[in-house]
Amino acid sequence: MKKVLYIVMAFALLLGVSSCSEWLNVNTDPDSPSNQSATEEVRLPWIQYYYSYAWGTANTRASAIAQVVMGTSRTATVGEQALWNPDTGVSTTVYQNWFLGAACNIPDLMAKAEEHGAYHYMGAALVVKAMGSIMMADLYGEMPYTYAVGEDFTPSFDNGEVIYAGSLADLDKAIEYFSKPQENGAPALSAGDIWNGGDVQKWIKLAYGLKARWLNNLSKVTAEKNGLKYDPAAILAALENAPKTTSENITMRHYNVETASTNFTVGDAYGPNVTYDSAAWGTGQRLNRWFVQLLTNFRGSGVEDPRADKILPSAMYKAVVDVKGDRITKYEWLRDEGVDVTGVYDGWKDNRMVSGNLNGYLTLALKDVRKAYAKETIQKYYKSVDVFKAVFDKYYIPENCTVEDAADSVIVTYKPGAMYVNDNNPLYVEDIKFVQLRSDGVFETQGLASNDMNCYYSGVSADTRRLGYVQGTGSFYTRIDSDSYICTAAEMNFIKAEVLFRQGNSAGAYEAYKTAIKEHFAQMNAKLATWTGIECGKTARGFDVAFAYSPIPQADIDAYMASAAVAQSAAALTMADIMMQKVIAMGVDYQNWNDVRRYNYSAGTVGNYGVVYEGMTTPKYRPMGSSSFNPDPKNSHHYPRRWMHCSHETGYNATECNKSVEQYRQYGVDNASDFDVWNIPVWWDWD
Repeated sequence: MKKVLYIVMAFALLLGVSSCSEWLNVNTDPDSPSNQSATEEVRLPWIQYYYSYAWGTANTRASAIAQVVMGTSRTATVGEQALWNPDTGVSTTVYQNWFLGAACNIPDLMAKAEEHGAYHYMGAALVVKAMGSIMMADLYGEMPYTYAVGEDFTPSFDNGEVIYAGSLADLDKAIEYFSKPQENGAPALSAGDIWNGGDVQKWIKLAYGLKARWLNNLSKVTAEKNGLKYDPAAILAALENAPKTTSENITMRHYNVETASTNFTVGDAYGPNVTYDSAAWGTGQRLNRWFVQLLTNFRGSGVEDPRADKILPSAMYKAVVDVKGDRITKYEWLRDEGVDVTGVYDGWKDNRMVSGNLNGYLTLALKDVRKAYAKETIQKYYKSVDVFKAVFDKYYIPENCTVEDAADSVIVTYKPGAMYVNDNNPLYVEDIKFVQLRSDGVFETQGLASNDMNCYYSGVSADTRRLGYVQGTGSFYTRIDSDSYICTAAEMNFIKAEVLFRQGNSAGAYEAYKTAIKEHFAQMNAKLATWTGIECGKTARGFDVAFAYSPIPQADIDAYMASAAVAQSAAALTMADIMMQKVIAMGVDYQNWNDVRRYNYSAGTVGNYGVVYEGMTTPKYRPMGSSSFNPDPKNSHHYPRRWMHCSHETGYNATECNKSVEQYRQYGVDNASDFDVWNIPVWWDWD
């Protein structure tokens, strides 16, 4: 694997780094450095970036399984994951960016740093190595690790417990390196560190935070494996040195850049948020209704979370455009309702996804557009024609839409300002309520200004941009310049709450739980304040979107903390309270899938905690591949438990890849390309 990288990464060696943002600027180096002469400060930011891009892609695709994100297509990567009908297309981007963009550079960085006594770079390299290795073990189970970046193009695989043990040891070694003074003449870590700006104490907190996270992933491991098992005391000890407040969060800053070079694996620009690239660059992703309801009706409380307007995208609707077609004179805001993959909407005969793909984008009417929807077709999807007609009262007004009842059809006239689906199939009409996750940028997309990251793309994108017709305000987690939250105080406090709750320390768990929620509010407000500071609250065309970008008032936070959405005593606290609030705080992050697997989704079969992820039931549309999963929701093999390896391993390293799954023959796995691989738990996930 290693030799491949020397070819594809040659361009990176032409880059200089002097600050957290300047690494984006491409400058030709007159000395044309070779792989051997590339300095630590040149190499580290690219290792950090390519790990982060792999992680960002994993965030979206794993979050789909955890019912946070949904795709518009039932046969595209994110949609398949969300419908628990996975496909190997999920695997490649993460694999490529980790191995070809990051991992293969780490040995060379370590060697160069050791030569110069740049111990802080050695520590950083080991931390990133551990992060990428654990991610691969969490997603794939077994993975080349010991010999992954050597000269052997067909390396053997290690089991997950070997990868975990090695990575935890790397963290301990990294902490040692960070605690040592660098040799004279060694480059300062600040010259090449795009996460912490060279702050060694933050790197140490990151290492301890990762230890706490990974040791907590072992909650099902009661019998020691390779020296590892669930150890609450070790987790709590690590938490003592991990981030405790929002100011100590480890965060990667991102930029809405006008020009940039692009990622060699997929062509995406350097600079934008790494989860944005897979979740919000195109029009194919939406949020899942299960996640939306955490923010609008947590555990049936009827309480709206003050974070909802920031995390859930909103779009203009019930809009009217003047007769010249050059100004929006009237509109309201429609907040995303989320795609329900498990239930049936009021008035529908079956789940929306059973009937077909969602529409990818809407079209703007600038003149009257008549659509005739056949009543025979309407009644395939809706309980009655009247139910279908009532949809237009909900999403349109007489000024931009009229409805006529004909003998065999319902005739709808969309007037200037109406957004509609340009299709005569009534199936798509109500898709207006699924607001795009897309965030437009000034580079590669339809962005209007660097401080305007709202979505303007539609079927006639030039007109929506011209008018400033907002098709989505974006999500706090996935806008083009949203921060990437690598390790946060909120997460650490949720881990503490979980551990203490398991120990029976309900009072301590309750305090940690409340602190975790408050820290997440603080984390959000810190970023929201920066958006307010660069005037993101008004679009480039002058529309007020402050509700989506401005900080959350303390009075709203206090009211929420006192509401039925938050447990009001230690005695009332449940594991469901802790873990589902943690989903909100993690957002689009693959750790949510780790947690969901640890509690067997909503099966209620782990410990005495009952159903932890309430309402997370099997998607209604789960076609052919689902036949390889156990039909019983109480059975661990009913659920997606890992990813199948991508073709780089199953094709070019087939012998070793197949050997790695021989241990699962008793579960019907014949080889690494067998679909049954998807339902095999990773090493820490076995009941």
